[in-house]
Amino acid sequence: MSLEKEITALNNWFLLRPKISGVLVFTLLFSILNLAIYFRYEVIRENEQRNMTYILNVVKQNIEQTLKSSYATTITLALTIDDSGNPKNFEEVGKQLVANYTSVDAVQLVPKGVIKYTYPLKGNEAAINFDILHHPVHRKSALRAIATKSIYFSGPRELIQGGMGVVGRLPVFKKGRFWGFSSVILKFDTFIKSTGIGSFKSDKYYFQFSKINPITHKEEFFLEDKSDFSKKNYQKVEIPEGGWNLYIIPKNESALFWAFMPVISIAFLLSLLCGFFVTTLLKKPSELQKLVEAQTLKLARSESLFKSIFEHAGLGITHNNSKDGSYIDANDKFCELIGYSKDEIKSMDFMKITHPEDLQADLDYMQRLKNGEINQFSMEKRYFDKNGKIIWVNITVTPLWEHKDNPTNHITIVEDITQRKESEKLILESQKKIKDLIDSIDGIVWEGNSVEPGVTFVSKKSEDILGYTPEEWLADKYFWRKIIHPDDRDWVIKQSTDNAKARKAFDTEYRIIAKNGNTVWVRDIVSIYHESVESIKFRGILIDITKSKQFEIDLNNSLTLVTEQNKRLLNFSHIVSHNLRSHTSNIQSLINLIEMSDNEYEKKELLVLLKSVSEALNETMDNLNEVVSIQTNITPVIEELNLNKFIKRTLEVLRNQIVKNEAKIENNISDDETVKFNPAYLESVLLNFLSNAIRYKHPERNPRIELNSYLEDNYRVVEIKDNGIGIDLDKNGNKLFGMYKTFTNNPESRGIGLFITKNQIDALKGKIKVESKLNEGTTFKIYFK
Repeated sequence: MSLEKEITALNNWFLLRPKISGVLVFTLLFSILNLAIYFRYEVIRENEQRNMTYILNVVKQNIEQTLKSSYATTITLALTIDDSGNPKNFEEVGKQLVANYTSVDAVQLVPKGVIKYTYPLKGNEAAINFDILHHPVHRKSALRAIATKSIYFSGPRELIQGGMGVVGRLPVFKKGRFWGFSSVILKFDTFIKSTGIGSFKSDKYYFQFSKINPITHKEEFFLEDKSDFSKKNYQKVEIPEGGWNLYIIPKNESALFWAFMPVISIAFLLSLLCGFFVTTLLKKPSELQKLVEAQTLKLARSESLFKSIFEHAGLGITHNNSKDGSYIDANDKFCELIGYSKDEIKSMDFMKITHPEDLQADLDYMQRLKNGEINQFSMEKRYFDKNGKIIWVNITVTPLWEHKDNPTNHITIVEDITQRKESEKLILESQKKIKDLIDSIDGIVWEGNSVEPGVTFVSKKSEDILGYTPEEWLADKYFWRKIIHPDDRDWVIKQSTDNAKARKAFDTEYRIIAKNGNTVWVRDIVSIYHESVESIKFRGILIDITKSKQFEIDLNNSLTLVTEQNKRLLNFSHIVSHNLRSHTSNIQSLINLIEMSDNEYEKKELLVLLKSVSEALNETMDNLNEVVSIQTNITPVIEELNLNKFIKRTLEVLRNQIVKNEAKIENNISDDETVKFNPAYLESVLLNFLSNAIRYKHPERNPRIELNSYLEDNYRVVEIKDNGIGIDLDKNGNKLFGMYKTFTNNPESRGIGLFITKNQIDALKGKIKVESKLNEGTTFKIYFK
């Protein structure tokens, strides 16, 4: 029998047995589909394993990067230790390191194993003076670091200052001897965040992080899900720097199998259907032919639909050769975007129309895509259209090859973002104009918020007015408080705090210490606006009002001076009116008596009396002239005067009175003590007080005068204490320094000395205090400004 006949006979056999043929087709197709499903299952499972490996390696790399940053931190910190073993600028370096390395929460220096230096100190006070080399938990890890002379990370474990954390310790050796440790503290939450585990969380996998407990020698797990995963198909990597194990664990290994059960069921149904169709087909060949034609038509429609989407999509789509970047095809939208026809595009590659400044980044992404490092990528870049115009686009590139296959082709979806980029440019230009406008304002514009003290923005005018740069303001949140004048600081801070709480705008004037040390008067006008119910912002402008304030101060001083002069003039006028009226009245009366008298003897007696009254008037005029001299000398000469020099000169003048009255002078004032005063006034003041102390001695004892000097409330006080007859201050205290006021029967009392002395001291902003008791003595305290 020929081969042709055998084939015909076999076909006839199947045609005559449609049920058996159907069963055979079902069995064969179901077997083939199951085999294909199995292979697909294995591919997906292998891809998941690869994905797990990739994710695990990425997390490991993140951990290693965090550890490298920590190592760099400890090295930098160790370099601050000089050859004598003393850290230099620890606070400043620590602050910079914590700011630069976000994964590091704190830094420490641990001389001889005892924690002595910590930044930031706040929140870490409990760790100060903690001895790690004598602690059963920390000792092993510390000794291991010393033994290996390299950094070793201890933890995660409960920190002395509270909370879980990881501590990296680098042993420091100076001149070949162990100095201590340079350490970093990574709070466990910060450490886990830096690994990137949170970004890889999914419903497929979860992570676990463990370490062998140095005391119990059992493996401890630190992440949330601590269920037993030993029988699961997990993967792990070891991180020797901390003796850690990092696991990635599938949440449900059977999920993939069950995911394929619908496919297997479909394959079964499809095979069953095919078997049924074969059975029917053998019965009805024409029906099978129609079914084939219908399926062909459906495929044609699907192809037509895909082509329609490609051609008429709202975004540009290109089909590229991944090896050389040439265009295989492009849709109309892309052609319209860059201005080339399809034929022109097919003779080009994407490098030709890409802006040179963006090309390298594009090529780098493509190389990573071809290396299998990424599954796809998106980026913003610039194209040149046919006329050379720059077009900003956002591209998304997706490969058309399977994982580990040789790169062939890829699809690029192109979105025109030129308008958005131009809008962003306009916004930036607008922001620059606003900034330039703010910087041109003749005042310091600033902004802050209610969340924390300090300012969040300061205009550059600060540098012109106060000398401080905006960077200096922003580097320290308490900077503004520190530069306020000490005399104004408390009330300004209180007022601003109260207004902030009350959500109330304010306008106030105060002083600021400029960078060059000068005092600058400013007017601070502050307005408030709300960002939200909980948060508000403050905007203000500091205006330099130093000149106007100085003018105001000078004007007030002038007013005060004029007022004081007017008071003195009024007082002086009363004195002149009273004293001169008394003398002129006496003279007028005597002259009238002389004119009326015919007796020569009587006239002579009246003339004697007239001469006496005239001499008294002359003495009064001399006294008044001296008072006028003091009160009209607005700016008397002030010098730095040595006290003892003037005291000795005064005692020389009074030597005869001192010897005659057997007075004892006890001078306790040192030779280097000085006062700022007018020389003539000082001589007059000392002469008046010392001569009075002798003149008004107690009749039953020799005079004893004691001189002392000391500082009190920014005054130099000279104290003159005597043991004389004393003064009844209750009776005479309010008129003690009045003109022509006397309180004794001493014939030498004229009531002018204390009045002149008081005027001299008042003229130079000083003051006098008196303490006295009758028959015990008097103490005059002279306060020199």
